[in-house]
Amino acid sequence: MNSRHLLLLIFLFTCGALTGCSGTKPAVAERAPTLYQPTPQATPAKPASTEAPKLTDVEAAVQRVFKDKAVVDPDYKSSFLVGDFNGDTSQDLAVIVRPVPEKIAEINEHPIWLLRDPRVPYDPRVPLKVEKNDVLLAVIHGYGANDWRDPEATQTFLLKNVVGADLRVQNGKEFIKNNSGRRIPRPQGDLIAETIKGSEGYIYYNAASYSWYDPKTFKGETEAPGPFHGGRRTQ
Repeated sequence: MNSRHLLLLIFLFTCGALTGCSGTKPAVAERAPTLYQPTPQATPAKPASTEAPKLTDVEAAVQRVFKDKAVVDPDYKSSFLVGDFNGDTSQDLAVIVRPVPEKIAEINEHPIWLLRDPRVPYDPRVPLKVEKNDVLLAVIHGYGANDWRDPEATQTFLLKNVVGADLRVQNGKEFIKNNSGRRIPRPQGDLIAETIKGSEGYIYYNAASYSWYDPKTFKGETEAPGPFHGGRRTQ
């Protein structure tokens, strides 16, 4: 076999091999790997509102807690304050209210709030009652992302005999500074400073309830656990 015939055979063999390969399925392009998708996170809680309280917001909070049994007292030019009164980092609302006279029986029957007189040691054997002419201070504790405006914010203390003049919020550091050298309590949050019958004093929360501090007569306090949550202590 001469070289010419050999080249012809090689050419025919190569063509046959290529023809056979053309019958196989074309290779499928490999799909690009799917990029990692993290699990969607829950929407973060709405930050607490720093908006100044409006009377309409305060009235809505009073309605939420007391329904139609009590209303914001219209006789006070400044009838409400906002602060962290029980020291749990949520903003609370303190508002002066009056009971609706026609609802006195209902307001004293199975209330969802705690009625207390901060100026008298609490004695569960001596139940308190709301009278039709009472002027009361309601402290509605904040809850959730919206603090005292939150629809679930219903935890409330209703305080007797502590509505005076010139009500204002005072934080712990200011309180300690203003009463340097005196025996003082250990409040858990902000205090409400005011003047009652010419004497300045403070409403403060400690462990279980709200108490009254008179710098001239205070001798000390006894701590007791209570049903409502508290928070940090003033150092």
